[in-house]
Amino acid sequence: MVKKIKSVLKNLNFKKAVYITWSYSKTLTIATLLLLVLENVFWLASLYMLKKLVDIVALPGNSNRHDELLRIIIISGIISVLYTCIKGVSVYFTELQSTKINHFIDKQIHEHTMQLDYTNFDNPVYLDILKRAREASADKPYAVVSSLFDIIKNTIMMGSVGYVLVSIDWLLLPILGLFVLPILVGKLFLSNQGYQLYLKNTSAERQAYYLSSLITTETFAKEIRTFMLGKYIYSKYISIKDNLINEQLALSRKRSINELFTTGTATIAFFGVTAYIVFGTLNGKTSVGDIAVFLVIFPQSFGIMQTLVAAISRLYQNNMFVANIFELFKLEPQIENQQSSASILKGEQSGELIIENVSFKYPSNNDFALRNISLRIPSGKIVALVGMNGAGKTTLIKLLCKLYEPTSGSIIFGGNDIKKYSTSQYRKQISVVFQDFVRYNLTVNENIWFGDIDKELSQEEIINAAKKAGADGFIEKFSNKYETILGRMFDDGHEISFGQWQKIAIARAFYSDSSLIILDEATSALDAIAEAELFNSFRSNIGNRAALVISHRLSTIKQADYIYVLSEKEIIESGTHDELMLLKGKYTSLYESLN
Repeated sequence: MVKKIKSVLKNLNFKKAVYITWSYSKTLTIATLLLLVLENVFWLASLYMLKKLVDIVALPGNSNRHDELLRIIIISGIISVLYTCIKGVSVYFTELQSTKINHFIDKQIHEHTMQLDYTNFDNPVYLDILKRAREASADKPYAVVSSLFDIIKNTIMMGSVGYVLVSIDWLLLPILGLFVLPILVGKLFLSNQGYQLYLKNTSAERQAYYLSSLITTETFAKEIRTFMLGKYIYSKYISIKDNLINEQLALSRKRSINELFTTGTATIAFFGVTAYIVFGTLNGKTSVGDIAVFLVIFPQSFGIMQTLVAAISRLYQNNMFVANIFELFKLEPQIENQQSSASILKGEQSGELIIENVSFKYPSNNDFALRNISLRIPSGKIVALVGMNGAGKTTLIKLLCKLYEPTSGSIIFGGNDIKKYSTSQYRKQISVVFQDFVRYNLTVNENIWFGDIDKELSQEEIINAAKKAGADGFIEKFSNKYETILGRMFDDGHEISFGQWQKIAIARAFYSDSSLIILDEATSALDAIAEAELFNSFRSNIGNRAALVISHRLSTIKQADYIYVLSEKEIIESGTHDELMLLKGKYTSLYESLN
Protein backbone atom coordinates (compact mmCIF):
# COMPACT_ATOMS: atom_id res chain seq x y z
CA MET A 1 0.00 0.00 0.00
CA VAL A 2 2.86 2.38 0.89
CA LYS A 3 4.44 1.73 -2.51
CA LYS A 4 1.15 2.47 -4.26
CA ILE A 5 0.74 5.74 -2.34
CA LYS A 6 4.32 6.77 -3.17
CA SER A 7 3.71 5.92 -6.84
CA VAL A 8 0.55 8.04 -6.91
CA LEU A 9 2.24 10.98 -5.16
CA LYS A 10 5.20 10.78 -7.54
CA ASN A 11 2.89 11.11 -10.53
CA LEU A 12 1.10 14.09 -8.99
CA ASN A 13 4.00 16.29 -10.10
CA PHE A 14 2.49 18.42 -12.85
CA LYS A 15 5.55 20.59 -13.48
CA LYS A 16 6.04 19.22 -17.01
CA ALA A 17 2.41 19.84 -17.93
CA VAL A 18 2.54 23.38 -16.55
CA TYR A 19 5.88 23.94 -18.30
CA ILE A 20 4.39 22.93 -21.66
CA THR A 21 1.41 25.24 -21.21
CA TRP A 22 3.30 28.25 -19.92
CA SER A 23 6.46 28.12 -22.05
CA TYR A 24 4.65 27.73 -25.36
CA SER A 25 2.40 30.79 -25.06
CA LYS A 26 2.45 32.97 -21.95
CA THR A 27 0.10 35.58 -23.45
CA LEU A 28 -2.50 33.04 -24.53
CA THR A 29 -2.29 31.30 -21.15
CA ILE A 30 -2.84 34.56 -19.24
CA ALA A 31 -5.74 35.53 -21.53
CA THR A 32 -7.38 32.12 -21.03
CA LEU A 33 -7.01 32.34 -17.25
CA LEU A 34 -8.51 35.85 -17.17
CA LEU A 35 -11.48 34.65 -19.20
CA LEU A 36 -11.99 31.75 -16.79
CA VAL A 37 -11.96 34.17 -13.84
CA LEU A 38 -14.44 36.51 -15.57
CA GLU A 39 -16.67 33.56 -16.43
CA ASN A 40 -16.85 32.61 -12.77
CA VAL A 41 -17.38 36.20 -11.60
CA PHE A 42 -20.43 36.55 -13.87
CA TRP A 43 -21.69 33.11 -12.86
CA LEU A 44 -21.47 34.07 -9.18
CA ALA A 45 -23.14 37.42 -9.94
CA SER A 46 -26.04 35.62 -11.64
CA LEU A 47 -26.51 33.48 -8.50
CA TYR A 48 -26.51 36.58 -6.32
CA MET A 49 -29.16 38.26 -8.49
CA LEU A 50 -31.27 35.08 -8.32
CA LYS A 51 -31.09 35.13 -4.51
CA LYS A 52 -32.16 38.82 -4.43
CA LEU A 53 -35.00 38.16 -6.84
CA VAL A 54 -36.37 35.26 -4.77
CA ASP A 55 -36.01 37.20 -1.48
CA ILE A 56 -37.95 40.19 -2.90
CA VAL A 57 -40.69 37.99 -4.33
CA ALA A 58 -40.98 36.06 -1.03
CA LEU A 59 -41.34 39.23 1.07
CA PRO A 60 -44.86 40.36 1.96
CA GLY A 61 -46.06 43.53 0.28
CA ASN A 62 -43.87 43.17 -2.78
CA SER A 63 -46.59 44.44 -5.14
CA ASN A 64 -45.13 47.94 -4.87
CA ARG A 65 -41.63 46.87 -5.86
CA HIS A 66 -42.17 46.37 -9.59
CA ASP A 67 -39.41 48.81 -10.57
CA GLU A 68 -36.87 47.08 -8.36
CA LEU A 69 -37.90 43.65 -9.67
CA LEU A 70 -37.67 44.86 -13.27
CA ARG A 71 -34.23 46.35 -12.63
CA ILE A 72 -32.98 43.05 -11.12
CA ILE A 73 -34.41 41.06 -14.05
CA ILE A 74 -32.70 43.38 -16.60
CA ILE A 75 -29.40 43.24 -14.75
CA SER A 76 -29.73 39.44 -14.50
CA GLY A 77 -30.35 39.24 -18.25
CA ILE A 78 -27.30 41.38 -19.05
CA ILE A 79 -25.15 39.30 -16.72
CA SER A 80 -26.41 36.06 -18.33
CA VAL A 81 -25.67 37.35 -21.85
CA LEU A 82 -22.16 38.44 -20.83
CA TYR A 83 -21.59 35.12 -19.04
CA THR A 84 -22.61 33.18 -22.16
CA CYS A 85 -20.35 35.30 -24.42
CA ILE A 86 -17.34 35.02 -22.12
CA LYS A 87 -17.89 31.28 -21.74
CA GLY A 88 -17.91 30.85 -25.54
CA VAL A 89 -14.73 32.92 -25.99
CA SER A 90 -13.09 31.01 -23.11
CA VAL A 91 -13.87 27.66 -24.75
CA TYR A 92 -12.37 28.92 -28.04
CA PHE A 93 -9.17 30.16 -26.35
CA THR A 94 -8.76 26.86 -24.49
CA GLU A 95 -9.17 24.83 -27.68
CA LEU A 96 -6.87 27.20 -29.57
CA GLN A 97 -4.07 26.81 -27.06
CA SER A 98 -4.57 23.07 -26.69
CA THR A 99 -4.49 22.51 -30.46
CA LYS A 100 -1.36 24.63 -30.90
CA ILE A 101 0.44 22.87 -28.07
CA ASN A 102 -0.53 19.49 -29.50
CA HIS A 103 0.94 20.50 -32.86
CA PHE A 104 4.03 21.92 -31.17
CA ILE A 105 4.71 18.67 -29.27
CA ASP A 106 4.15 16.59 -32.40
CA LYS A 107 6.76 18.69 -34.22
CA GLN A 108 9.19 18.35 -31.31
CA ILE A 109 8.89 14.54 -31.32
CA HIS A 110 9.56 14.29 -35.04
CA GLU A 111 12.46 16.74 -34.91
CA HIS A 112 14.03 15.00 -31.92
CA THR A 113 13.58 11.52 -33.39
CA MET A 114 15.30 12.58 -36.62
CA GLN A 115 18.36 13.61 -34.60
CA LEU A 116 18.71 10.36 -32.64
CA ASP A 117 21.31 7.77 -33.58
CA TYR A 118 20.42 4.86 -35.84
CA THR A 119 21.61 2.51 -33.08
CA ASN A 120 18.39 3.21 -31.17
CA PHE A 121 16.39 1.31 -33.76
CA ASP A 122 18.15 -1.90 -32.72
CA ASN A 123 17.00 -1.38 -29.14
CA PRO A 124 13.53 -2.73 -28.14
CA VAL A 125 13.52 -0.43 -25.08
CA TYR A 126 13.85 2.60 -27.36
CA LEU A 127 11.12 1.29 -29.66
CA ASP A 128 8.79 1.02 -26.64
CA ILE A 129 9.65 4.59 -25.57
CA LEU A 130 9.08 5.86 -29.12
CA LYS A 131 5.72 4.06 -29.37
CA ARG A 132 4.50 5.53 -26.08
CA ALA A 133 5.73 9.02 -26.99
CA ARG A 134 4.06 8.95 -30.41
CA GLU A 135 0.79 7.72 -28.91
CA ALA A 136 0.98 10.40 -26.23
CA SER A 137 1.64 13.13 -28.79
CA ALA A 138 -1.61 12.37 -30.63
CA ASP A 139 -3.91 13.84 -27.97
CA LYS A 140 -2.31 13.82 -24.52
CA PRO A 141 -0.80 17.35 -24.62
CA TYR A 142 -4.25 18.63 -25.64
CA ALA A 143 -5.83 16.57 -22.84
CA VAL A 144 -3.31 17.87 -20.29
CA VAL A 145 -3.96 21.50 -21.19
CA SER A 146 -7.71 20.91 -21.30
CA SER A 147 -7.59 19.19 -17.89
CA LEU A 148 -5.46 21.99 -16.44
CA PHE A 149 -7.95 24.64 -17.47
CA ASP A 150 -10.84 22.47 -16.31
CA ILE A 151 -9.19 22.23 -12.90
CA ILE A 152 -8.56 25.98 -12.74
CA LYS A 153 -12.07 26.75 -13.94
CA ASN A 154 -13.77 24.33 -11.55
CA THR A 155 -11.53 25.35 -8.64
CA ILE A 156 -12.59 28.96 -9.11
CA MET A 157 -16.21 27.87 -9.44
CA MET A 158 -15.86 25.69 -6.35
CA GLY A 159 -14.44 28.68 -4.47
CA SER A 160 -17.46 30.73 -5.52
CA VAL A 161 -19.85 27.91 -4.63
CA GLY A 162 -18.03 27.33 -1.34
CA TYR A 163 -18.49 30.98 -0.40
CA VAL A 164 -22.24 30.76 -1.11
CA LEU A 165 -22.61 27.44 0.76
CA VAL A 166 -20.74 28.76 3.80
CA SER A 167 -22.98 31.86 3.79
CA ILE A 168 -25.98 29.51 4.01
CA ASP A 169 -24.48 27.07 6.54
CA TRP A 170 -20.79 26.56 7.30
CA LEU A 171 -21.25 22.76 7.59
CA LEU A 172 -22.25 22.33 3.94
CA LEU A 173 -18.75 22.70 2.44
CA PRO A 174 -16.88 20.24 4.71
CA ILE A 175 -19.73 17.72 4.28
CA LEU A 176 -19.38 18.07 0.51
CA GLY A 177 -15.61 17.58 0.66
CA LEU A 178 -15.95 14.59 2.99
CA PHE A 179 -17.97 12.66 0.45
CA VAL A 180 -16.08 13.73 -2.69
CA LEU A 181 -12.52 13.14 -1.40
CA PRO A 182 -12.81 9.31 -1.53
CA ILE A 183 -13.92 9.61 -5.16
CA LEU A 184 -10.71 11.49 -5.99
CA VAL A 185 -8.46 9.01 -4.16
CA GLY A 186 -10.16 6.04 -5.86
CA LYS A 187 -9.81 7.58 -9.32
CA LEU A 188 -6.13 8.38 -8.80
CA PHE A 189 -5.33 4.84 -7.70
CA LEU A 190 -7.19 3.36 -10.66
CA SER A 191 -5.50 5.79 -13.07
CA ASN A 192 -2.13 4.70 -11.73
CA GLN A 193 -3.05 1.04 -12.17
CA GLY A 194 -4.16 1.76 -15.75
CA TYR A 195 -0.89 3.46 -16.57
CA GLN A 196 1.21 0.65 -15.06
CA LEU A 197 -0.78 -1.83 -17.17
CA TYR A 198 -0.08 0.32 -20.24
CA LEU A 199 3.66 0.31 -19.53
CA LYS A 200 3.68 -3.45 -19.01
CA ASN A 201 1.84 -4.13 -22.26
CA THR A 202 3.70 -1.75 -24.59
CA SER A 203 5.90 -4.49 -26.02
CA ALA A 204 2.93 -6.83 -26.49
CA GLU A 205 1.02 -4.02 -28.24
CA ARG A 206 3.93 -3.54 -30.65
CA GLN A 207 4.00 -7.27 -31.36
CA ALA A 208 0.24 -7.30 -32.00
CA TYR A 209 0.59 -4.31 -34.34
CA TYR A 210 3.36 -6.08 -36.26
CA LEU A 211 1.29 -9.27 -36.65
CA SER A 212 -1.69 -7.19 -37.77
CA SER A 213 0.45 -5.44 -40.40
CA LEU A 214 1.52 -8.83 -41.78
CA ILE A 215 -2.13 -9.60 -42.49
CA THR A 216 -3.44 -6.20 -43.56
CA THR A 217 -0.69 -4.41 -45.53
CA GLU A 218 0.26 -4.74 -49.17
CA THR A 219 3.95 -5.24 -48.35
CA PHE A 220 3.41 -8.77 -47.04
CA ALA A 221 0.18 -9.72 -48.85
CA LYS A 222 1.81 -11.70 -51.67
CA GLU A 223 3.86 -14.00 -49.47
CA ILE A 224 1.21 -14.40 -46.75
CA ARG A 225 -1.24 -15.70 -49.37
CA THR A 226 1.25 -17.80 -51.31
CA PHE A 227 2.36 -19.70 -48.21
CA MET A 228 -1.15 -19.60 -46.67
CA LEU A 229 0.16 -18.10 -43.42
CA GLY A 230 -2.89 -15.97 -42.68
CA LYS A 231 -4.65 -18.28 -40.18
CA TYR A 232 -1.48 -18.98 -38.19
CA ILE A 233 -0.47 -15.32 -37.92
CA TYR A 234 -4.06 -14.35 -37.14
CA SER A 235 -4.19 -16.89 -34.29
CA LYS A 236 -1.00 -15.41 -32.77
CA TYR A 237 -2.45 -11.92 -33.14
CA ILE A 238 -5.77 -12.87 -31.52
CA SER A 239 -4.00 -14.64 -28.65
CA ILE A 240 -2.06 -11.49 -27.76
CA LYS A 241 -5.08 -9.19 -28.25
CA ASP A 242 -7.34 -11.43 -26.13
CA ASN A 243 -4.86 -11.27 -23.27
CA LEU A 244 -4.54 -7.48 -23.57
CA ILE A 245 -8.32 -7.04 -23.69
CA ASN A 246 -8.90 -9.33 -20.69
CA GLU A 247 -6.46 -7.32 -18.58
CA GLN A 248 -8.10 -4.08 -19.69
CA LEU A 249 -11.59 -5.42 -18.90
CA ALA A 250 -10.46 -6.48 -15.42
CA LEU A 251 -9.36 -2.90 -14.77
CA SER A 252 -12.64 -1.60 -16.23
CA ARG A 253 -14.57 -3.78 -13.76
CA LYS A 254 -12.66 -2.18 -10.90
CA ARG A 255 -13.53 1.27 -12.26
CA SER A 256 -17.22 0.35 -12.55
CA ILE A 257 -17.38 -0.95 -8.97
CA ASN A 258 -15.64 2.19 -7.74
CA GLU A 259 -18.07 4.40 -9.69
CA LEU A 260 -21.11 2.57 -8.31
CA PHE A 261 -19.89 2.92 -4.73
CA THR A 262 -18.86 6.58 -4.95
CA THR A 263 -21.93 7.65 -6.94
CA GLY A 264 -24.26 5.91 -4.48
CA THR A 265 -22.50 7.52 -1.52
CA ALA A 266 -22.65 10.96 -3.13
CA THR A 267 -26.38 10.58 -3.87
CA ILE A 268 -27.15 9.65 -0.26
CA ALA A 269 -25.09 12.63 0.90
CA PHE A 270 -26.94 14.98 -1.44
CA PHE A 271 -30.42 14.04 -0.16
CA GLY A 272 -29.23 14.01 3.45
CA VAL A 273 -27.89 17.56 3.19
CA THR A 274 -31.03 18.64 1.31
CA ALA A 275 -33.18 17.39 4.22
CA TYR A 276 -30.92 19.25 6.66
CA ILE A 277 -31.37 22.59 4.81
CA VAL A 278 -35.13 22.15 4.24
CA PHE A 279 -35.76 21.52 7.93
CA GLY A 280 -33.48 24.47 8.72
CA THR A 281 -35.71 26.69 6.57
CA LEU A 282 -38.83 25.45 8.35
CA ASN A 283 -37.19 26.33 11.65
CA GLY A 284 -36.39 29.84 10.39
CA LYS A 285 -32.65 29.22 10.31
CA THR A 286 -32.36 30.02 6.56
CA SER A 287 -34.34 32.29 4.21
CA VAL A 288 -36.47 31.29 1.23
CA GLY A 289 -33.84 32.92 -1.03
CA ASP A 290 -31.17 30.81 0.65
CA ILE A 291 -33.01 27.56 0.00
CA ALA A 292 -33.75 28.61 -3.60
CA VAL A 293 -30.04 29.28 -4.18
CA PHE A 294 -29.20 26.05 -2.32
CA LEU A 295 -31.50 23.96 -4.53
CA VAL A 296 -29.84 25.48 -7.59
CA ILE A 297 -26.27 25.50 -6.37
CA PHE A 298 -25.92 22.33 -4.30
CA PRO A 299 -26.62 19.90 -7.19
CA GLN A 300 -24.25 22.05 -9.24
CA SER A 301 -21.66 21.92 -6.47
CA PHE A 302 -21.74 18.14 -6.59
CA GLY A 303 -21.42 18.30 -10.36
CA ILE A 304 -18.58 20.84 -10.11
CA MET A 305 -16.79 18.78 -7.46
CA GLN A 306 -17.13 15.58 -9.49
CA THR A 307 -16.02 17.39 -12.64
CA LEU A 308 -13.05 18.73 -10.69
CA VAL A 309 -12.20 15.23 -9.45
CA ALA A 310 -12.54 13.84 -12.99
CA ALA A 311 -10.30 16.64 -14.33
CA ILE A 312 -7.64 15.95 -11.68
CA SER A 313 -7.84 12.24 -12.51
CA ARG A 314 -7.51 12.95 -16.26
CA LEU A 315 -4.65 15.34 -15.66
CA TYR A 316 -2.95 12.78 -13.43
CA GLN A 317 -3.31 10.06 -16.05
CA ASN A 318 -2.46 12.23 -19.05
CA ASN A 319 0.48 13.72 -17.17
CA MET A 320 1.95 10.22 -16.89
CA PHE A 321 1.56 9.80 -20.65
CA VAL A 322 3.16 13.19 -21.31
CA ALA A 323 6.09 11.99 -19.19
CA ASN A 324 6.72 9.46 -21.97
CA ILE A 325 7.33 12.35 -24.37
CA PHE A 326 9.93 13.81 -22.01
CA GLU A 327 11.45 10.34 -21.62
CA LEU A 328 12.05 10.40 -25.37
CA PHE A 329 13.43 13.94 -25.19
CA LYS A 330 15.97 12.79 -22.57
CA LEU A 331 17.64 10.54 -25.14
CA GLU A 332 20.65 12.28 -26.58
CA PRO A 333 22.40 11.38 -29.84
CA GLN A 334 26.10 10.53 -29.71
CA ILE A 335 27.08 9.89 -33.33
CA GLU A 336 24.64 12.40 -34.86
CA ASN A 337 25.90 15.17 -32.56
CA GLN A 338 29.59 14.77 -33.34
CA GLN A 339 31.21 18.06 -34.23
CA SER A 340 34.01 18.66 -36.68
CA SER A 341 37.63 19.06 -35.52
CA ALA A 342 38.99 18.57 -39.06
CA SER A 343 37.93 19.62 -42.57
CA ILE A 344 37.49 17.35 -45.56
CA LEU A 345 39.91 18.57 -48.22
CA LYS A 346 39.08 18.34 -51.89
CA GLY A 347 41.85 16.85 -53.96
CA GLU A 348 43.13 13.81 -55.73
CA GLN A 349 43.26 11.61 -52.60
CA SER A 350 40.29 13.14 -50.81
CA GLY A 351 38.05 10.15 -51.55
CA GLU A 352 40.42 7.44 -50.31
CA LEU A 353 38.99 5.45 -47.45
CA ILE A 354 41.06 3.13 -45.25
CA ILE A 355 39.73 0.68 -42.69
CA GLU A 356 42.32 -0.32 -40.07
CA ASN A 357 41.77 -3.33 -37.77
CA VAL A 358 38.09 -2.60 -37.27
CA SER A 359 36.09 -4.87 -34.97
CA PHE A 360 32.46 -4.36 -34.03
CA LYS A 361 29.82 -5.68 -31.64
CA TYR A 362 26.18 -4.66 -31.77
CA PRO A 363 25.08 -2.99 -28.50
CA SER A 364 22.66 -5.81 -27.67
CA ASN A 365 25.05 -8.65 -28.55
CA ASN A 366 28.25 -9.90 -26.97
CA ASP A 367 29.47 -11.63 -30.14
CA PHE A 368 31.59 -9.80 -32.70
CA ALA A 369 29.84 -8.98 -35.97
CA LEU A 370 33.22 -8.04 -37.52
CA ARG A 371 36.78 -8.89 -36.45
CA ASN A 372 39.99 -7.05 -37.35
CA ILE A 373 38.82 -5.81 -40.74
CA SER A 374 41.43 -3.95 -42.79
CA LEU A 375 40.91 -2.78 -46.36
CA ARG A 376 41.59 0.19 -48.62
CA ILE A 377 39.33 1.92 -51.16
CA PRO A 378 41.45 4.36 -53.23
CA SER A 379 40.12 7.29 -55.25
CA GLY A 380 39.19 6.43 -58.82
CA LYS A 381 39.23 2.69 -58.14
CA ILE A 382 36.51 0.06 -57.90
CA VAL A 383 36.89 -2.22 -54.90
CA ALA A 384 34.68 -5.28 -54.49
CA LEU A 385 33.62 -7.10 -51.34
CA VAL A 386 32.61 -10.75 -51.64
CA GLY A 387 31.09 -12.95 -48.98
CA MET A 388 28.29 -15.32 -48.13
CA ASN A 389 25.15 -14.19 -46.32
CA GLY A 390 25.87 -13.39 -42.67
CA ALA A 391 29.54 -12.70 -43.30
CA GLY A 392 29.15 -9.08 -42.10
CA LYS A 393 28.97 -7.09 -45.35
CA THR A 394 25.90 -5.04 -44.38
CA THR A 395 27.38 -4.34 -40.93
CA LEU A 396 30.52 -2.98 -42.57
CA ILE A 397 28.43 -0.66 -44.76
CA LYS A 398 26.66 0.69 -41.66
CA LEU A 399 30.07 1.50 -40.16
CA LEU A 400 31.21 3.20 -43.37
CA CYS A 401 28.02 5.31 -43.33
CA LYS A 402 28.74 6.24 -39.70
CA LEU A 403 25.48 4.74 -38.50
CA TYR A 404 27.56 2.90 -35.91
CA GLU A 405 31.05 3.45 -34.55
CA PRO A 406 33.64 0.65 -34.47
CA THR A 407 34.14 -1.14 -31.17
CA SER A 408 37.85 -0.96 -31.94
CA GLY A 409 40.02 0.12 -34.85
CA SER A 410 39.70 3.15 -37.14
CA ILE A 411 38.07 4.29 -40.36
CA ILE A 412 40.28 6.84 -42.09
CA PHE A 413 39.00 9.24 -44.73
CA GLY A 414 41.01 12.05 -46.28
CA GLY A 415 43.85 11.30 -43.87
CA ASN A 416 41.76 11.62 -40.68
CA ASP A 417 39.70 9.31 -38.49
CA ILE A 418 36.06 9.93 -39.47
CA LYS A 419 35.34 10.71 -35.78
CA LYS A 420 37.08 14.03 -36.41
CA TYR A 421 34.45 15.05 -38.95
CA SER A 422 30.92 16.08 -38.10
CA THR A 423 28.52 13.31 -39.03
CA SER A 424 26.70 15.42 -41.62
CA GLN A 425 30.00 16.62 -43.14
CA TYR A 426 31.27 13.06 -43.53
CA ARG A 427 28.01 11.62 -44.86
CA LYS A 428 27.99 14.20 -47.66
CA GLN A 429 31.01 12.28 -48.98
CA ILE A 430 29.17 8.95 -49.09
CA SER A 431 26.55 7.83 -51.63
CA VAL A 432 25.10 4.44 -50.88
CA VAL A 433 22.52 2.20 -52.50
CA PHE A 434 21.42 -0.12 -49.73
CA GLN A 435 20.22 -3.63 -50.49
CA ASP A 436 16.90 -2.65 -48.87
CA PHE A 437 16.82 0.88 -50.30
CA VAL A 438 13.69 3.00 -49.86
CA ARG A 439 11.20 3.21 -52.70
CA TYR A 440 9.75 6.70 -52.22
CA ASN A 441 6.17 7.06 -53.50
CA LEU A 442 7.05 10.51 -54.79
CA THR A 443 8.03 11.95 -58.18
CA VAL A 444 10.99 10.66 -60.17
CA ASN A 445 12.66 14.05 -59.72
CA GLU A 446 12.37 13.81 -55.94
CA ASN A 447 13.56 10.19 -55.85
CA ILE A 448 16.78 11.16 -57.62
CA TRP A 449 17.20 14.59 -55.98
CA PHE A 450 17.23 12.91 -52.56
CA GLY A 451 20.77 11.82 -53.41
CA ASP A 452 21.83 15.34 -52.41
CA ILE A 453 18.86 17.30 -51.10
CA ASP A 454 21.10 20.19 -49.96
CA LYS A 455 21.86 20.89 -53.61
CA GLU A 456 19.33 22.90 -55.60
CA LEU A 457 17.32 20.58 -57.83
CA SER A 458 18.91 20.64 -61.27
CA GLN A 459 16.86 18.97 -64.00
CA GLU A 460 19.93 18.65 -66.21
CA GLU A 461 21.93 16.87 -63.48
CA ILE A 462 18.97 14.62 -62.60
CA ILE A 463 18.58 13.53 -66.22
CA ASN A 464 22.34 12.97 -66.45
CA ALA A 465 22.28 10.82 -63.29
CA ALA A 466 19.34 8.81 -64.68
CA LYS A 467 21.22 8.22 -67.93
CA LYS A 468 24.28 6.97 -66.04
CA ALA A 469 22.07 4.52 -64.14
CA GLY A 470 20.23 3.38 -67.27
CA ALA A 471 16.91 4.77 -65.97
CA ASP A 472 16.32 7.56 -68.49
CA GLY A 473 14.94 5.17 -71.14
CA PHE A 474 11.87 4.05 -69.17
CA ILE A 475 11.38 7.44 -67.44
CA GLU A 476 10.98 9.20 -70.80
CA LYS A 477 8.12 6.83 -71.65
CA PHE A 478 6.03 8.11 -68.73
CA SER A 479 3.38 10.68 -69.71
CA ASN A 480 4.69 13.10 -67.05
CA LYS A 481 8.29 11.96 -67.45
CA TYR A 482 10.34 13.11 -64.43
CA GLU A 483 7.24 14.50 -62.67
CA THR A 484 5.63 11.05 -62.60
CA ILE A 485 4.76 9.77 -59.11
CA LEU A 486 6.22 6.30 -58.58
CA GLY A 487 4.45 3.47 -56.73
CA ARG A 488 0.76 2.62 -56.25
CA MET A 489 0.21 4.30 -52.88
CA PHE A 490 -1.29 7.54 -54.27
CA ASP A 491 -3.50 8.64 -57.14
CA ASP A 492 -1.73 8.83 -60.51
CA GLY A 493 1.09 6.67 -59.14
CA HIS A 494 3.00 4.55 -61.64
CA GLU A 495 4.35 1.21 -60.43
CA ILE A 496 7.66 0.04 -61.87
CA SER A 497 9.61 -3.21 -61.58
CA PHE A 498 12.11 -3.80 -58.78
CA GLY A 499 14.94 -3.65 -61.31
CA GLN A 500 13.72 -0.21 -62.45
CA TRP A 501 13.52 0.88 -58.79
CA GLN A 502 17.17 -0.20 -58.45
CA LYS A 503 18.12 2.00 -61.39
CA ILE A 504 16.33 4.95 -59.74
CA ALA A 505 18.29 4.28 -56.51
CA ILE A 506 21.57 4.09 -58.44
CA ALA A 507 20.70 7.39 -60.19
CA ARG A 508 20.17 8.86 -56.70
CA ALA A 509 23.77 7.90 -55.85
CA PHE A 510 25.13 9.36 -59.09
CA TYR A 511 23.32 12.68 -58.47
CA SER A 512 25.43 13.29 -55.37
CA ASP A 513 28.85 14.95 -55.49
CA SER A 514 30.18 12.41 -52.99
CA SER A 515 33.71 11.04 -52.89
CA LEU A 516 32.68 7.41 -52.33
CA ILE A 517 29.91 5.36 -53.94
CA ILE A 518 28.75 2.13 -52.26
CA LEU A 519 26.56 -0.35 -54.12
CA ASP A 520 25.17 -3.09 -51.86
CA GLU A 521 23.65 -5.74 -54.14
CA ALA A 522 22.38 -2.75 -56.13
CA THR A 523 22.08 -4.70 -59.41
CA SER A 524 20.54 -7.93 -58.07
CA ALA A 525 17.28 -7.40 -59.97
CA LEU A 526 18.85 -6.23 -63.25
CA ASP A 527 19.08 -8.59 -66.16
CA ALA A 528 22.52 -9.57 -67.41
CA ILE A 529 22.45 -7.08 -70.29
CA ALA A 530 21.36 -4.14 -68.14
CA GLU A 531 23.96 -4.98 -65.51
CA ALA A 532 26.72 -5.27 -68.14
CA GLU A 533 25.73 -1.88 -69.60
CA LEU A 534 25.83 -0.29 -66.15
CA PHE A 535 29.25 -1.63 -65.20
CA ASN A 536 30.80 -1.10 -68.65
CA SER A 537 30.29 2.63 -68.10
CA PHE A 538 30.59 2.59 -64.31
CA ARG A 539 34.31 3.34 -64.23
CA SER A 540 33.97 6.42 -66.43
CA ASN A 541 30.82 7.53 -64.59
CA ILE A 542 32.46 7.57 -61.14
CA GLY A 543 35.37 9.69 -62.36
CA ASN A 544 37.87 10.21 -59.54
CA ARG A 545 35.49 8.86 -56.92
CA ALA A 546 36.16 5.68 -55.00
CA ALA A 547 33.65 2.86 -55.31
CA LEU A 548 32.82 -0.15 -53.16
CA VAL A 549 30.70 -2.82 -54.84
CA ILE A 550 29.06 -5.73 -53.05
CA SER A 551 27.51 -8.37 -55.24
CA HIS A 552 26.89 -12.11 -55.43
CA ARG A 553 27.39 -11.93 -59.20
CA LEU A 554 31.05 -12.67 -59.68
CA SER A 555 30.86 -11.60 -63.33
CA THR A 556 30.44 -8.10 -61.91
CA ILE A 557 33.05 -8.53 -59.21
CA LYS A 558 35.56 -9.70 -61.80
CA GLN A 559 35.75 -6.15 -63.22
CA ALA A 560 36.89 -4.62 -59.91
CA ASP A 561 40.43 -3.31 -59.43
CA TYR A 562 40.75 -5.12 -56.14
CA ILE A 563 38.66 -7.71 -54.32
CA TYR A 564 38.29 -8.57 -50.61
CA VAL A 565 36.74 -11.83 -49.46
CA LEU A 566 34.79 -11.66 -46.19
CA SER A 567 34.03 -14.91 -44.39
CA GLU A 568 32.98 -15.62 -40.80
CA LYS A 569 33.24 -11.86 -40.06
CA GLU A 570 36.90 -11.59 -41.14
CA ILE A 571 38.81 -10.73 -44.31
CA ILE A 572 40.37 -14.03 -45.37
CA GLU A 573 41.59 -13.21 -48.89
CA SER A 574 42.35 -10.16 -51.02
CA GLY A 575 43.76 -9.39 -54.46
CA THR A 576 42.72 -9.00 -58.09
CA HIS A 577 40.47 -11.56 -59.71
CA ASP A 578 43.40 -13.33 -61.34
CA GLU A 579 45.44 -13.31 -58.12
CA LEU A 580 42.57 -14.77 -56.10
CA MET A 581 41.92 -17.48 -58.70
CA LEU A 582 45.55 -18.56 -58.39
CA LEU A 583 45.15 -18.93 -54.61
CA LYS A 584 42.62 -21.76 -55.11
CA GLY A 585 40.91 -20.63 -51.91
CA LYS A 586 37.45 -19.41 -50.88
CA TYR A 587 37.11 -16.98 -53.78
CA THR A 588 37.98 -19.66 -56.33
CA SER A 589 35.44 -22.09 -54.90
CA LEU A 590 32.76 -19.35 -54.89
CA TYR A 591 33.57 -18.35 -58.48
CA GLU A 592 33.56 -21.93 -59.75
CA SER A 593 30.31 -22.80 -57.91
CA LEU A 594 28.51 -19.82 -59.46
CA ASN A 595 29.80 -20.31 -63.01
